[in-house]
Amino acid sequence: MYSFKQLELFISLARTERVVETAKEYEMSQSAVSMSIRELEKELSEQLFDRIGKKLILNDRGHLLLERCESHIEGLKEIYANFNASQLMGELRITASVTIADYLMPYLLNDYLGAYEGLSIKLKSANTFDVIKQVKSGECDLGFVEGDFLDGAIECNVLMQDELVVVSRDAELQKKGALFIDQLLQKKWILREEGSGTRSVFLNAIAPLDKEINIFMEFENIEAIKNFLLSDDAYVSALPRICVANELKEGKLFEVKVKNMAFERDFILIKRKDRAESALMKHFKDFVMQRFA
Repeated sequence: MYSFKQLELFISLARTERVVETAKEYEMSQSAVSMSIRELEKELSEQLFDRIGKKLILNDRGHLLLERCESHIEGLKEIYANFNASQLMGELRITASVTIADYLMPYLLNDYLGAYEGLSIKLKSANTFDVIKQVKSGECDLGFVEGDFLDGAIECNVLMQDELVVVSRDAELQKKGALFIDQLLQKKWILREEGSGTRSVFLNAIAPLDKEINIFMEFENIEAIKNFLLSDDAYVSALPRICVANELKEGKLFEVKVKNMAFERDFILIKRKDRAESALMKHFKDFVMQRFA
């Protein structure tokens, strides 16, 4: 079957009538142009040009082919040009862990979409376990998670470090100064659900005492946890500092220092290693990496 390129060369040669001019236009050798035209004629079982000296003059069959294919080829070239010019068009599917989706992504996406109007991004929110699952399955293009994990199928790019803080409405806890974690185990702890990066970081840090902690309630939503903390002095939680910054500043919640422990974790941009990057995907990824460089 003849190719789009062969028809392009045929149209050019029909206009210039000189192989050397067509070869120059397409940055090809003259022999390659001539071979392409001969293959086209062979494919069609038709002679399209009369050879007169160094010129190739369209014959009647050549004129018929030119008439019928020229507008179609020009239309295809326009489609191709428009498609290349709009490589950043399309929809980018992003999934992020709850903390990042609620407290980081609004600012990040607002800046990106404000700088590059007309782009489409769909954001989903899930716990870290499900974010990884969605990226691996191809349901989402890029993911944002918290904490460390090992998965050979996933490419990880560390963006920034965050920390968890133990917080309560009980100001008396803060006044006691730094406490050992075992002094807090029997408090009424409200934690994130299973699969949450926030939960995993905290429980891994206090292991093996994690089996002794009094987990009073579990929630998928950080705002729900904060509302419970604000309602009663009895509750304690470990939440990302980024999520309780305002409450700590306003004195609505108090940080309880824990001796000899640091609840630190990374915010990570992930993608499946074997996932081909579209222009939009690469553009957004580069934008994010530059923001956190």
